[in-house]
Amino acid sequence: MGYEIVKSIKIENGKVMINGSSNNVRPHNFHNWECESLTETLQEQGLEALDIEILLAYESGEFQRGSNKYTRALQVLRHLPEYADFDWRKDGVKRNDKSAFYELLKKALNTKLPKSKFIIKNICFNGNIEYLHKMTTRCGKFCMEKTRAKVYKYREDAEKVKNYFSLSNLQVEQI
Repeated sequence: MGYEIVKSIKIENGKVMINGSSNNVRPHNFHNWECESLTETLQEQGLEALDIEILLAYESGEFQRGSNKYTRALQVLRHLPEYADFDWRKDGVKRNDKSAFYELLKKALNTKLPKSKFIIKNICFNGNIEYLHKMTTRCGKFCMEKTRAKVYKYREDAEKVKNYFSLSNLQVEQI
C-alpha cells in the first residue's frame, strides 16, 4: 500500500496544497497539488478539524516524513498513555469511540515536545567514549564527538534503541 511523502502542507487561497510525491513511483518527483478532501474539511469544518484530519493521515501512515507540527504531534501522541487504547498496530485494538480519539489527537496537537534530550553512549574497553550517531536497519554507527550524537526526546525511545545492541557498555545519558 502506498503513502504520500510530504515535504510541506500549506493553505493558499482557502485550498490545502501539499508538496509531495508518491512513495511507490521512482524517481520521486515532488510537486504541489491540491488535496480536495482536506480543502473540503477546511471549508466546511474549519482549521481545527483540518489539523485533526492531517494528524490522522500521519497516524494512519497515509502521510509520512517531513518536519512539521503534525510529525511532532505524532511523536507526542505515541507517548501519551491514553494512546494504547487506540493504537491500531496492536492486536485487538478497535477504535469504537471516534470522538475520544479525536480529543486525544487534539490534545497531542496542543502538547509540546519535552525539552529533555537523551543520547546513547558506549564506553569502550580502552576507556574511549563513543556516541550513537546514526541508526540504520542493520547497524548503528558510532562517532567520538558528542555533538554529532543522535538525540532522542524520550528516554523510552533511547532505551528501546539501546536494547537492539548486544553491547553491555551502552548507557542512555540525559544532556
